[in-house]
Amino acid sequence: MLQRDARAALRFIKEFVQDFPIPKPTDDQRAAASSCVGRLIDLKEQQHATRRDLLDWLRVQHEIERPNTKLHSPTELDSDGFVAEVKKLRGKKRPLSAAALKSLRDEHARTIEPAQRLAAGALRLEREVSDLVNAAYGLTPEETALMWQTAPPRMPNIGP
Repeated sequence: MLQRDARAALRFIKEFVQDFPIPKPTDDQRAAASSCVGRLIDLKEQQHATRRDLLDWLRVQHEIERPNTKLHSPTELDSDGFVAEVKKLRGKKRPLSAAALKSLRDEHARTIEPAQRLAAGALRLEREVSDLVNAAYGLTPEETALMWQTAPPRMPNIGP
């Protein structure tokens, strides 16, 4: 569908997509998808704000100036994993005090656990949008199953 030209710019090749099917969703499907997408946008904004605020809190309270990849994805960490990452970044010369350990666990419960629930809700909404798109295309359950069985390895995990 797209090809790189001599300047490394992407070039659209219409012959590959001129017969590409464009679904005609029903009014109900369109309304449901619009509602889900609006809610997803809100959830993603909340997730970004939570991550930004948490990283700022770690910088100010625990001297974490350069958070690693795992701390940039805090919803993927349980309480022990969160503490372990902070401890690793602080190093052996700056061990955590009991109060610092408690503050990390408290912050995980106050900030990360609610964000994990939001992330789970976002995943449900993404699945719902996926199902609505499949329905708009008129895919049967067998066709949908085949689509997910043959999906590329890096496909987001929102399948059935």
